[in-house]
Amino acid sequence: MKPSLHPQEEERLTELRRYGILDTEREKDFDELVEIASEICETPVSVVNFIDEGRQWFKAEVGLGVRSTPIETSLCGHVILQGDFVEIPDTLRDERMADNPLCTSEPGFRFYAGAVLKGANGLPLGTLCVLDNKPRTLTDRQRKILMVLSKHVMRELNLRIALEDERVLRREVDHRVKNSLASIGAMLSMKARRTSHEALKLELDDASTRIRSLASLHAELHELEAGGHIDLKSLFERVQADLRYLIPESATLSIEVDAFEATPQLANALLLIVNEFVSNSVKHGAKDGIGAITVHINGGAGSWSIVCRDNGKATKLDAERAMSKSGLGTRVIHSLANSLSANAEWEATGDGMELRVAPQHN
Repeated sequence: MKPSLHPQEEERLTELRRYGILDTEREKDFDELVEIASEICETPVSVVNFIDEGRQWFKAEVGLGVRSTPIETSLCGHVILQGDFVEIPDTLRDERMADNPLCTSEPGFRFYAGAVLKGANGLPLGTLCVLDNKPRTLTDRQRKILMVLSKHVMRELNLRIALEDERVLRREVDHRVKNSLASIGAMLSMKARRTSHEALKLELDDASTRIRSLASLHAELHELEAGGHIDLKSLFERVQADLRYLIPESATLSIEVDAFEATPQLANALLLIVNEFVSNSVKHGAKDGIGAITVHINGGAGSWSIVCRDNGKATKLDAERAMSKSGLGTRVIHSLANSLSANAEWEATGDGMELRVAPQHN
């Protein structure tokens, strides 16, 4: 007997497609769940399946060897029309499955037990089920474990939905922040052109360039979230031009990067460390507005290091304060280092401040 359509079939299919799980590759997280289900329930077959239009598609399976079957022969297509858990001790004694070739063939599926997978709106999407070639029943413990495993399937899918929603929201927020910074920078620049007060004009121009620099830096950080690996040399060539607006005209900034690719997490952290060091140097370390800041990033993805230096007025006491995280900038840098399982070391060299950040070695 072919399964009937769900009373809310269109809504059900819309909810299923919202999860974006159909026709995806096999994944260890789901494969392990069906392996556990098959072992605990002592059945040769276990699957995580979703009832699509015209087919039954398997995200994970043990003992089946296929990724989809026609809806006409789907046992789970019947089950999703029932409650949360369905157990059929002998399929040939069930009128819905007695003529199903998957059950009548040799060796056919004579036993079925499945926990229904439901979407956030309560509509059934598929099942986590186990099958055997002989009639039987599950124990209470096996039924309970099968239900728990089904909840793990949906918890994983719902988590992915939540993470994607968060990424969409963050992209929208990032877009608005970038536009806001650009608008503020343009407004300050306009006010600078209109004022006749020379000192105020210089202050407004300075504020405008700094805000445009922040907007550009924000855009770089946003791009890093796209995934994949980042060419650090190319990234910091762009960033150096932006950071140049943060330092006095008479000062110099040099960023040298040995070419290697980094994960977005590492690239993001290094970018923020450099930004904080440059900001701190301008605020505390430059000699009367004249100075030099250098940054050297080298190594590989697993053995990288970054050295930042300025030729300001840093003393031994300044280095101790930086190590104790007394300021916001130094706290940010130490926090970023911790996120990378790295150490941040500050030293007053006599010719300025030096910051070294490198992964911890066990």
